[in-house]
Amino acid sequence: MIDVKTADRELQYYIRPQTFPVAIRMLRPGEEIPEKARRPARDFKKLSMNCQVIDMARRYGWMIALTREDHICSLGIAALGFEKPTHLHNSGTLCEGMYTETKSAGQRSEAAVDKFAPGEYSTLLVAPLDRTQFEPHLVCIYANPAQVMRLTQAALWKRGGKITSSFGGRIDCSEIIVTTMRTDQPQVILPCSGDRIFGQTQDHEMAFTIPWSQMEEVVEGLKGTHNGGIRYPITQFMEYEAKLPPKYMEASRIWEVEHGRAHFTNRDRVVAAYRRSFADRVPVYPIVASFAGTLDGLSIEEYCTNVPKAIKAMMNYYERYQPDVVLAYNDLAKEAEAFGCRVKYSDYVVPSIDQHVLHEDKSKLAKLVMPDPYKTARLPGFLEQCEALVKAKPPTAIGAVAVGPWTIAMLLRNPETMLLDTFEDPQFIHDLMRVATDFCKLWGDAIAKTGIGLSFSEPTASISLISPDNYRDFVAPYHKELVDYFKAKKVGVTTHICGTTYPIYEDLLRCGFTTVSFDLDQQADPALYVDQLARFMEVSKGRAVAIGNVDATKFERSTKEAMVADVRRCIDAAARHSAFILSTSCEIPPRSDAEIVKWFMDAAREYGRYERIFDGAEPAVPTA
Repeated sequence: MIDVKTADRELQYYIRPQTFPVAIRMLRPGEEIPEKARRPARDFKKLSMNCQVIDMARRYGWMIALTREDHICSLGIAALGFEKPTHLHNSGTLCEGMYTETKSAGQRSEAAVDKFAPGEYSTLLVAPLDRTQFEPHLVCIYANPAQVMRLTQAALWKRGGKITSSFGGRIDCSEIIVTTMRTDQPQVILPCSGDRIFGQTQDHEMAFTIPWSQMEEVVEGLKGTHNGGIRYPITQFMEYEAKLPPKYMEASRIWEVEHGRAHFTNRDRVVAAYRRSFADRVPVYPIVASFAGTLDGLSIEEYCTNVPKAIKAMMNYYERYQPDVVLAYNDLAKEAEAFGCRVKYSDYVVPSIDQHVLHEDKSKLAKLVMPDPYKTARLPGFLEQCEALVKAKPPTAIGAVAVGPWTIAMLLRNPETMLLDTFEDPQFIHDLMRVATDFCKLWGDAIAKTGIGLSFSEPTASISLISPDNYRDFVAPYHKELVDYFKAKKVGVTTHICGTTYPIYEDLLRCGFTTVSFDLDQQADPALYVDQLARFMEVSKGRAVAIGNVDATKFERSTKEAMVADVRRCIDAAARHSAFILSTSCEIPPRSDAEIVKWFMDAAREYGRYERIFDGAEPAVPTA
């Protein structure tokens, strides 16, 4: 049997590689690491990865042992079996948008990667071949294409035929180590992007692997082909801890959480949804306004008018339920009130407008005074709520709910009267929408200035109330103008529309909303009913984040089984796509049952675990 020094000498003579051939051995758990082997975490005070240590061995001539504790690359860790692949691997998320167009294509790419079983090996050991003190499993030679050609010819000297290798353009450390050991055949290696970025592999380089059991045959082939007339010829800094692509680091963070060394905050889950990725579970919150007040013993009017009490109530609600999103939200009447409308309060339902300033005389539009966000009616108090929520710094996503221009216009005029205006005086509607949209810009600027997220609620833009053509003629142009205005200021805009909305999904997406929150379809005929969440995921294809849509009416009276079933419906429809936040179909009633809210949150946290969704682990059975 050939020895390592002879093998290295023959390779240097016939191939003349620019860097040392590398001996590679995988150590099983309990197998001793050579005393002289360098350890990245211990000796360099930095973490490393497969391609990096192979490059150190071939350029520096070092023997290096890489264990899980030395490793940073989530792709290489999974390939060598140092950890089991996460749901970010299995769902195709680590490929999507970088190597593949979709998650499903990414899943196929991940499935094609050869991997060792988790725990099968514990250490990757590499060293320059001529100084190797161990028997390698294989030898890897980095070379230019002509040198790889010579090695291919040598491997076929005795057997003839062709060498079969496959290429994925990513995770070439799997092909170098796992594929070669599994097949016990030489492999032509196409270095991947990571090897070129972090392993410093050059544009002109390829690689070739030889199982140690076939080294003698390959050397004999080099001599034979050389004698037959086929001949050849026809240091960089490595001590760094790489900054990997964010999705790869997300996978590493999942391992950190699993091992108890880190945790996901509420806000982390929401941010992951906006990045079209996944944390540990689906982010969840109910749309809450006056319920926070009644939970604190306040009347609905107190909650909507007493700012300090409202702030305290919302924070108490957060502490009780720990939702992933907390809203600055009192009611949808304050904007119309600031224009001169009168608000009616109730002990059981949300505030409403009972006197519309333009109902009797639309000519008053010309005399309307633009409200001042910092002085008029309850607007300054709402800004105070926003500032208090930002100052409190809960570990959640935080947002403010303002009213959009169409609903403001309807409340100023009166919904029934304004629907007649769409036929009788469309120009008046455009004039009114001009005023309402200009106010929304002014109001939105004041809200965004507090540092909170911005949402415009448009309950009356529902296709249950107006036609799709009405939306396109009278609403969409102003929605797009509003979204574009804030996009120029780097502020994303969310919208919520009540009732049936699926006929205008494409219109909403063209307006540019970053997030769309929607209700349940209000069609009475079961044969025509549409699951609006499932339809939105089909239509949007990740272009906007979806929020919805557990039935808000269930929060006053429901069974635990019915609530869990509705949560499961939403998660089954949308969670695999990411870009999804589980919430309610609308604001939950002010007098909602506090225990039902807990059922909702508990079901979401259990059934919404991504490990269950992608790995097939069933949720715990809810207790009675």
